[in-house]
Amino acid sequence: MTIAGKLTVQTFAGPPNYESIAQGDAEEQAFILELPRRICLEDGEFADGSERFDRVHVYAVEPDLIQTLQRAVGHEVTVMGRAVGAHTGHHRAPMVLFAGAVEVRENRSKGAENRPVRKPE
Repeated sequence: MTIAGKLTVQTFAGPPNYESIAQGDAEEQAFILELPRRICLEDGEFADGSERFDRVHVYAVEPDLIQTLQRAVGHEVTVMGRAVGAHTGHHRAPMVLFAGAVEVRENRSKGAENRPVRKPE
């Protein structure tokens, strides 16, 4: 799946209760892709296509992809990867996109080019 939007980092309450950092839950940060319009997902297991949403939790394990995502916060990006419906307390949007490649769309007025970063082979 390929999805484009503005990349943000957001903080959420984690274990043990996933309710309140102020009341002792661990702090967790997640990359959240804010989409320009609402979409839906049917993954055959966790999402049935009935919910429309405009936020996607982007997750990466490859160090190069994580670094690219960190540098891209606040920018428009295109992320390619495998999508599933949220199904754990760690999933911070209705859809989780396991990133395999990230393309940062830079400001064209400065003459910058798109910078694709792909998962190492």
